[in-house]
Amino acid sequence: MRDMILGAKDHEEYSYSVDKVTTEMGKIALGEEKSKELDADQLHFQDQLRLLTLVFEYARDYVPYKGETFGEHIRWPWETMETGGDCDCKIVLLASMLDCLAFRRMYLRILPPGTYRDSSTKRETRMQGHVILEVELKGDETGSRRPVLLDPSCTDCDVNEIPESLKSFLLYSIPVIP
Repeated sequence: MRDMILGAKDHEEYSYSVDKVTTEMGKIALGEEKSKELDADQLHFQDQLRLLTLVFEYARDYVPYKGETFGEHIRWPWETMETGGDCDCKIVLLASMLDCLAFRRMYLRILPPGTYRDSSTKRETRMQGHVILEVELKGDETGSRRPVLLDPSCTDCDVNEIPESLKSFLLYSIPVIP
């Protein structure tokens, strides 16, 4: 999954549709003048959040969800835009789009498939597996960072919300960009 995010632009079948859509979103979110920068770390927190929200809403609302077994077939970003995808495919698309905008501090938060004990109810639950994206935004001039969670497969979740079914489980964290 991580390799598909980082290797998308170098792939022989790379489609500029991902860049094109992402650039247009930058213009919509920030206006023509600010969008020329399109380096997330150069933007103020509110502009970063506005841009991140627009890209997230695109992946959540306009890319069809296709239920699959977790990790079965992860699609490239352009494939996901064209045909839809499940939680890991949508994360690859979302992270690739944010990478185009120079959001550099991203982490895959993964719950592998398996049987888990809910810490609050003590009941065992069988989970298919799930992945969400954590992005750190520059909070202020001191360089502090604010983590934001994104789950484009959860149609009811907004920025910084995750499904209730995942809240009581520990998610493994893997950096996207080393």
